[in-house]
Amino acid sequence: MTTLRTRAAVLATSATLAAAGLVGAAANASATAPACRNAALAISHTPSQGATGHGSFVVLFKNITHSTCSLYGYPGLDALNASGQVLAHAQRTLHGFAGGAHTETTVNVTPGHYASASVEWMNFNPVTTGPCTFSKSVAATPANTTHTVHLAVSVSVCRLQVHPTVAGFTGNN
Repeated sequence: MTTLRTRAAVLATSATLAAAGLVGAAANASATAPACRNAALAISHTPSQGATGHGSFVVLFKNITHSTCSLYGYPGLDALNASGQVLAHAQRTLHGFAGGAHTETTVNVTPGHYASASVEWMNFNPVTTGPCTFSKSVAATPANTTHTVHLAVSVSVCRLQVHPTVAGFTGNN
């Protein structure tokens, strides 16, 4: 039931942003734009969702410049403790329980529009079925940049994964 509500919420958000003209990233465009620079992107995230022992959110990359730029590959994502130290690096995978991308593609992000990536984890230790350590925040770095932003979202370090950057704001393609 939660998964259906999550998908419904993403679809509703997608429809709202589309109506507002905020969906404009294009994957595999005929011409690849220059790579996004560190100051080109505002980084944020969707609320965390959970179902059947898994959690997820989508990290969002909004082009805040007046020029189209491109992203390719996986963003960096680290789980951080209260002191800002790294608890775990997210494993880079094409897709998982919560979705993700099926391939790595170059994503052209037009001004005012989004690219995104899905992040997911397990809420229990898959080996012992016991509890997992949870972070206080995460550090997210868009693909091919060095601009890292700390986001106030808690994730489990158990099977923490990040998926490739995709066009739009759903984290899936």
